[in-house]
Amino acid sequence: MKALCFIYKRSFMYSQLRNKLSSIYFNSSDLSEQQYKDSQRKLILSGASTNILYALTTGSFLAGFLSYLGASNEFCAIMGSVPQLGCILQMFSPYVFEKLHNRKLLICICCFIFRFSLGTVIFIPFIIKGTTAQLIVIAVIETMGFLVAGFVTPGYNNWNLSIAPVKNRGRYLALKDIISMLSVALVTLGIGRLLDYHKSNGNILHGFTVMFILALILSVLDFFLTSSIREPKVDYSDQKFTLRQVILVPLQDESFRPIILFLSMWSFAVQFSVNFIPVYMVDGLGLSYSFISIVAMIGNVIGIAATLFWGHLADKTTWSFLLRMSGGMIAVCYLGWFFVNLSTAVVLVPILQVLLGCCNGAFTMASINLQFTVSPKVGRTAYLGVTSAVSCVISFGGTLLGSFFSKLLHNTKLNIGGFAIGNIQILFLITFVTLVMSLTAKRKYNF
Repeated sequence: MKALCFIYKRSFMYSQLRNKLSSIYFNSSDLSEQQYKDSQRKLILSGASTNILYALTTGSFLAGFLSYLGASNEFCAIMGSVPQLGCILQMFSPYVFEKLHNRKLLICICCFIFRFSLGTVIFIPFIIKGTTAQLIVIAVIETMGFLVAGFVTPGYNNWNLSIAPVKNRGRYLALKDIISMLSVALVTLGIGRLLDYHKSNGNILHGFTVMFILALILSVLDFFLTSSIREPKVDYSDQKFTLRQVILVPLQDESFRPIILFLSMWSFAVQFSVNFIPVYMVDGLGLSYSFISIVAMIGNVIGIAATLFWGHLADKTTWSFLLRMSGGMIAVCYLGWFFVNLSTAVVLVPILQVLLGCCNGAFTMASINLQFTVSPKVGRTAYLGVTSAVSCVISFGGTLLGSFFSKLLHNTKLNIGGFAIGNIQILFLITFVTLVMSLTAKRKYNF
């Protein structure tokens, strides 16, 4: 009798667990207006936690950690571009997502694996000896993590945009970015001061440990938050398609192909030098983490007003217009970085970082929504995935080429009228020229 009761309880608990998981991850009906609103609010919070985690584990903080372990500038730049390499799986993931009636569970699991893995690199110095071995293991962890991120991104972006309101979407996305900016600004400022404090006391590894542990905690909390966001009923097609079709259909679509070509050229130009910015600030210019974080905070505060402006502008004009405007300003920023050296850094770095951050947000918002608008509802993840994969793989080639030129020009020191120019500044100039060429070429594309 006891055995039967035990079996019944186990069966009842299993049934409850299955029903609970089914209600969370496997929606099969249309969402109510209230469910949409609740999910939109949670999506804003999830975006904030995700951006905080990403800020703590990439950029200047990651470059500083790698430099502490003994990595070269070129290695730091390549590691900064690993997210682009990971995006290669975006070309293949739609083959999986387009066959799923419900995608939420797979998305939540992949997001957790990716975000949690970024924090685990802090354990490497404690369990592995030798700089080379440490850097190799970190490179493997980062690469695997961003491959998972690349795989899930098309489905994740499609899910997010399906939650966002159709009416006044620009305003909603602007609000979402504003809350993320404020959250990132406060956290990174605190972490920057923490790192400088431990650095001045000769134990900066303690500061990095706190930073990455915080990232690990955020990744767990974000998993539960993301799981609470509803998934709208998926536009699903029973049509059979091959992996080859998933890849070729977006590439062969004459109305969509110009977007792929432009974003590929643009990403190549940006990645040629963008990952040298944090390296240049930390090692080349010797700027403190507090200064870098304060600049980021100022950029986020100003970015709030800018994001409201971008969102309003997008609603009043078109995503294509926003893309051109923000793209032109980004090109000017890279030209400005060419003039940054030890004597001009204090003045130019805040101006350029603030402007670049504001414009990057607008460009990303415009490019994603432009793809979302032009691509068909059925098979949309394929379009988003192929676009991102092609542009990111090409852009990783830009990083490798930029690293090659950086090493080739490592001993180059020019002095024109008392103005010092080094190898990284030359990379910024090349990026500016290539971005201008990309914008010029876009005028021939009708999107």
